[in-house]
Amino acid sequence: TPEFNVANDGFNWLKLNAEGCLNGHTPFSALLAFFSILVGFGTSSKYIALSNESSANESTVPDSEINHQYSKSLEFETDFRNYVSKYINPEIRYFSFLRPLSEVQIAELFSRNEKYFKIFKSCNVGSKTDSWCCSCPKCLFTWMILSPFISQETLSGIFGSDVLRNFGLLHTLHQLEGTAAVKPFECVGTTGEVKSCISKLSEICDLKDTILSDSKFDDAVPIENYLNRFDDDNYLPEEFVQILNNKIAER
Repeated sequence: TPEFNVANDGFNWLKLNAEGCLNGHTPFSALLAFFSILVGFGTSSKYIALSNESSANESTVPDSEINHQYSKSLEFETDFRNYVSKYINPEIRYFSFLRPLSEVQIAELFSRNEKYFKIFKSCNVGSKTDSWCCSCPKCLFTWMILSPFISQETLSGIFGSDVLRNFGLLHTLHQLEGTAAVKPFECVGTTGEVKSCISKLSEICDLKDTILSDSKFDDAVPIENYLNRFDDDNYLPEEFVQILNNKIAER
């Protein structure tokens, strides 16, 4: 039971944080949107560009509208743009630069930048120690989405251990690949992308003695389908579309 601090009329969150407890989730992307609009208005900026991808649109609970990443979704982006246009300033254009891309495409683009391999992180558990915990959904998903483009040996060096040999993540894998009832309530990509990554990885690696040894998906979409797509359901100004297309064409 969390310690209750009567003097502060609430839980002693700082003490709990120091003991390793995690904070509850906040819609950080929504907060960032409002903060950035305030700054944009104050600096007479025309564009405010976020980096939320199309994969964030998939619901966390299948066949529902429950989405852990709602504030990163196109639905939120649309609603927020309408709000800003109506109540703040119709000249400010809020959009996500990466909306046309999937997580797979972003991972492929990132894999070209080896100088960042040792410094990037996508793990909430290890955020305070600037490390990968190698035991959470985000660590496993990040490994999976990069695995078609970066060698397993290099990934082990990035993460500090071989995540695919952590059998405590087996249920998490089932959630990510869509064979469990729901996806993890974390910022991860689509189940289809995970299936495609596993399918591609099975072609280039021996998955024996890993948590992927029993994963077989006859319905997996070829990973090239993700790499070659461009989601037109976005709000990018034309000049930004061209920048993105030029970068993709370098592959």
